[in-house]
Amino acid sequence: GWFSALIVWPIAQLLNFFASKLGALLSIFIVTILIKLLTLKLTVQATVQQQKMQEIAPDQARIEEKYRGRDDEHSKMQKATELQQLFKKHGINPMGALGGAFLQIPIMIAMYQAVMRAEQIINGNVFGQPLSATPLDGFKQGNAVYIGIFVLMAVFQFLSMFLPQYLTKKKMKKYPNQSAPASANTMMYTSLVMIVVLALRWGVGMSLYWMITAMTQLAQTLYIQHKYSNN
Repeated sequence: GWFSALIVWPIAQLLNFFASKLGALLSIFIVTILIKLLTLKLTVQATVQQQKMQEIAPDQARIEEKYRGRDDEHSKMQKATELQQLFKKHGINPMGALGGAFLQIPIMIAMYQAVMRAEQIINGNVFGQPLSATPLDGFKQGNAVYIGIFVLMAVFQFLSMFLPQYLTKKKMKKYPNQSAPASANTMMYTSLVMIVVLALRWGVGMSLYWMITAMTQLAQTLYIQHKYSNN
């Protein structure tokens, strides 16, 4: 299909090229960084928009409460106008906050398929251990390399998910009327468990990819926090 031809195949070829020159580990690292750089601008914009949406949540809630139960057309138009003015005042595009989220799933699928198809990765090795095995094999065999990669992947995944929530809660202290979404922690832990369970039975190459992705996500979060936290 077009997805494989236009996205998966080029990524797989990049993985093969770098793996043939530098090895599987560096290949996955370089390709992950390249993909992050290509999507960085949109991701940064989406994250900044999300932060601004969180900051104006109390004002938005007041507008929602003001028009609660008023279903006539005039009230609906007035509410829409006030919300639009609020977004415009703070430079917010509500749809812009969704850009980063829409990229995550297709990129993950593309990278998974590319790692599973790239011959240099499938037949490659890391620290002398073949990437064709799974972390579950590593636990059964007591293989320290596989177990180490899997554990580091889980730790960095947790940190990459936890850090944005921690920074959000820290920022929310400036806005006492605002509360964090109740489902945030539940969603984080559910996503983490899903990744860990899937990674157990997928090739170690995917654990490497998820580990490196989580590391770059941490760096990206810190970069955005440093550069845009006061905007």
